[in-house]
Amino acid sequence: MWPAFLVALPATALLFSAVDPRSLVLFGVPMTFSRIGAYTVGLFVLWLLCWATSVLNLWMFGGPLDDDDGFD
Repeated sequence: MWPAFLVALPATALLFSAVDPRSLVLFGVPMTFSRIGAYTVGLFVLWLLCWATSVLNLWMFGGPLDDDDGFD
């Protein structure tokens, strides 16, 4: 979870340096979050996406949780 968090922090900064949270529209409805709320939701969404890609990577290519280490 920590590597995903460390990647999500700069990704959130880059996202919201290019996008104003008050200009966000979801399904044609303007978002009613405050700026801090939008930053928080954005951080958690990006954190979840980064975590999911890390888990998928470990699942597809093996990782420390893989049982095929040759030791029985």
